[in-house]
Amino acid sequence: MMEAVIIRVSVMLKIGKLTDYGVVVLDQLARAGSVKQSADELSDATGLPLATVRKVMKALVDAGLVLAQRGARGGYRLARAPEQIRVLDVVQAFEGPVALTECSVDDHQCDITAHCSLASNWGGINQLLMQVLARVTLEDVRNPALQDRLYRDLIDQSARIQLVNL
Repeated sequence: MMEAVIIRVSVMLKIGKLTDYGVVVLDQLARAGSVKQSADELSDATGLPLATVRKVMKALVDAGLVLAQRGARGGYRLARAPEQIRVLDVVQAFEGPVALTECSVDDHQCDITAHCSLASNWGGINQLLMQVLARVTLEDVRNPALQDRLYRDLIDQSARIQLVNL
């Protein structure tokens, strides 16, 4: 007698650790307001190793999300208000262009595109994800009440999003 074995595979779409740390550091800078924070202060406040904070800050400065000033009165501060910093910008600063699948980018290199009936469909799904990430701001991430409002607004705007959220 054979027993049926069910194997459940869970796939998670997630951002990398540096992107997550980037949001943590941005939150700390938002808390500080216009007061500049040194890398040491950010490390102490977030619990991240100093080397990691430096790496994160380089990416955030390069992306134009954070301003850096060197010298005795130097430090870091947000380049704009938390409600003007899109999660999409943070993700792209660390992860590069958003692409759910190989065929959802223009210069894709997938081996089966010519035979795949779904290849052209992924671009639309990718665009939907990018629109959501572009609507969510650092302030939304920092404030659960804003998250609830944003979720309701997205669902109210498009019932199709509910179909994607299986």
